[in-house]
Parts: sequence; C-alpha cells; structure tokens
Amino acid sequence: MMHPQKTSQPRWIDFDGEKGEAGELYYWEKQDLFPNGVQRCFWVHAVPGGVSRGNHAHREETQVLVALAGEIRARTTDTLGVTQVFKLNHPSRGLLIPPLHWVETDFSSDAVLLALSDREFSEADYIRDLKEFAKL
Repeated sequence: MMHPQKTSQPRWIDFDGEKGEAGELYYWEKQDLFPNGVQRCFWVHAVPGGVSRGNHAHREETQVLVALAGEIRARTTDTLGVTQVFKLNHPSRGLLIPPLHWVETDFSSDAVLLALSDREFSEADYIRDLKEFAKL
C-alpha cells in the first residue's frame, strides 16, 4: 500500500519569553505555523499513573503540545513507522505535531498538558484505531 508523503516531522518550537524577579512569562506569536490562529485549545491533568493518553492520529490537524507543569513523554510514529520520543518538561518550549502522526503520551503525577490546535474539533479528523493508521 502506498504511504502518504511525509511533509514534516514533529519538532520543538521555542517560545519567546522574559525572565525576571517576578517570574517567567512565555508567549507564542508564530503566525507562520497556524496562519488562521489557534482554533482550539485544551488541557489535561490528574492523569493516573500508568494511564497513556492520546493514542490517536489526526488526518489534517496540527497541534502544539506544552508541558505547563511536570513532565510528559510523547511518543510519535509517522506513516512510515518512524518513531520518536520527546520529553516535554518546561513551558518555554512546545512540540509541534503535524498531521498523520500517531501520538501516545505518559504523564508524571504533577503534569499539566496544554494543547493548541490549528482546527476546531472534528471527530472525522481522528484516527483512533492503530491498525487503521498502520494501513495508511
């Protein structure tokens, strides 16, 4: 079966920010990544130990994942079977995940994940069956 052409791989993006006596502030104004702006955001926390989150891919959606607290391990696999593992552990950097990447995340007990998306929620965009994803 023919594999969809890979356009890009997951990669780190560093957020601009300021550090001072009153704390740290980070922001994202990367219009080139999401030209239509952030269309959806959500956050996940209080994930029980041993529970994996994600476990799906998107057909068209691109996301940026940020660990606001704690540590999150994100494992991505593309349609060619190439797997990468990323440790998200500081809010100054995010992980850009392009479409057609299977994602699994594991959380430390204190982790808080923020996800920013270039699209509104659409169940039709999700691939929730790993066997279906492997056929792409």
